[in-house]
Amino acid sequence: MIMSRIYRSVTRPLGQDNKVMESPETIIETRALWSNGTGELFTFFTSSLQTTSSKEYYYEVWSSASLECEDAQVFSITYGHYAGSGSSSPGGETGDTPSRAIYSQYRLLCLEHDETLFYLTGSIPVNHFYAINFNRNKVGDKLDPGNFQISIAELSGSGKVNSSHTGSAVQVSGSSPKIITLIDDSTDSSDALGYNGIPSPVRNLVSGSLDNGIYNPSNPHYYGLVYADLGTVIISADVLNQSASFNTVTGSGVAGDNSFKLFTAISGAAATGSGFTGRSVDVKHQDFYFVRISNNEFNYSTNPTYVSGSDSFIGNTQFVTQPITYITSIGLYDFNRNLLAVAKLSKPLQKSFNSELSITVKLEY
Repeated sequence: MIMSRIYRSVTRPLGQDNKVMESPETIIETRALWSNGTGELFTFFTSSLQTTSSKEYYYEVWSSASLECEDAQVFSITYGHYAGSGSSSPGGETGDTPSRAIYSQYRLLCLEHDETLFYLTGSIPVNHFYAINFNRNKVGDKLDPGNFQISIAELSGSGKVNSSHTGSAVQVSGSSPKIITLIDDSTDSSDALGYNGIPSPVRNLVSGSLDNGIYNPSNPHYYGLVYADLGTVIISADVLNQSASFNTVTGSGVAGDNSFKLFTAISGAAATGSGFTGRSVDVKHQDFYFVRISNNEFNYSTNPTYVSGSDSFIGNTQFVTQPITYITSIGLYDFNRNLLAVAKLSKPLQKSFNSELSITVKLEY
């Protein structure tokens, strides 16, 4: 199901008498985030085709085990540590590990140039994190704040030695694990601050549900940050260690395979009936131009089939006094007469001294 919202801004004069633009419109369409067209996903798969070396950095997550075109990758999951702990160096410089590279990548992507660490509530440093990065083809222009919920199952890490809590040792905690549900703290499903061309502010990821809202809203339990415009969610590894027994491997030079923990927790929650809910947002802008072509305009053509000879005289003498042309496209220019866009008509329109045309051009971007 696709939902639309329309926002109208002030009119911008075009400055030409025969062309008038209606007030521009911004159309917001929200749609299901997943490949199957529904808002909640219960099936998660990694790919055997993904290389082992790339899995040291991230895991691609798919909604189906098939290789059909519509079963595209839905998101990727990764782990980053500011000092490079929790992963082994593939060679090269000391400390140049996948987890350090991931932390640096997301720092450059999400933070200002002078910021070196992520912070919860503006003051609690996030030295290492798990990240969910949605497929841009799925998330559209942005993740829809106020309309997504991540479900995470508690893992069995509390009973495992930290350095060995990798691979097959990463499992959910029992047959009925504790399930944690996380939402953003916008409390505004329409995201009024992030529509109509205004970037969405960074949201906090907190404990709560779409049905019941933020858990303990007077003192929320903060888990991470939501960058809706980037389609990225950052989750503090320390908080997941405390709340969901992730037991994140942080040893120096240890291949912790931490990214797989988040995959196990998300797929484990889905196995109990608590899926991953999400919607995406597509933002489209529409301008309408009304073009009036009077009877004495555009009745002649310089097309080679219309004129001939070095002097470009009209080949058909009847067209000298009774010209007929066919309009196939309309150019849109700025005040300096620079061509900005070309509108193509669905079929050629006949034009002569005996006819006038009024054409509406819809510009969508």
